[in-house]
Amino acid sequence: MPFYCVVLSVDLTYLFEGINEAEMTLKSQIDYTCSQCNRAWLPHRSGLLCPICGRPVPDAEVTGILDEALESARFNKRLYGKYDVEYWLTRRMGDRYLEWGFKALQIAEANAGRAPQAIALSALMEINLEDAADLREHLVDFLSVLVEKFRVAKTAAPDDWEQMPAPEKPFFGRKIIDDV
Repeated sequence: MPFYCVVLSVDLTYLFEGINEAEMTLKSQIDYTCSQCNRAWLPHRSGLLCPICGRPVPDAEVTGILDEALESARFNKRLYGKYDVEYWLTRRMGDRYLEWGFKALQIAEANAGRAPQAIALSALMEINLEDAADLREHLVDFLSVLVEKFRVAKTAAPDDWEQMPAPEKPFFGRKIIDDV
């Protein structure tokens, strides 16, 4: 009985057309709720009180949302030349903080001389707080601290906050061999 072997060669580059429009980003895995009032929010620094019930937050419960926000913002800026991305799916409370932080950083970059609190207030005016309106004062503090940390990080390593040059030829799993 004869054995047939069929080899198909498929160029899958058509699957990757428009890949530049599909933006990837670093998302947050942080969720937190106050143990007293069960309100979701993220303590971002030591010495905070729950914005709803006033319970002092132990240092062990302070989240790393500031560092996550800066890392994700740097990733977006390097890849896309901007902090916020077009398509954003919020799965955790940290994702909402990142989204709000990106707005503040975009404003901070355009207004280098403005005070961090003024930038935070400007960002809040553009943010749809939905069910987080009761966190307004807390968010002003979070965004102000984020802008301060951003300015320090950008001053320390300005090249880390510049967009990477686009590759001359996209490489999507194909190796181009030049004749020698």
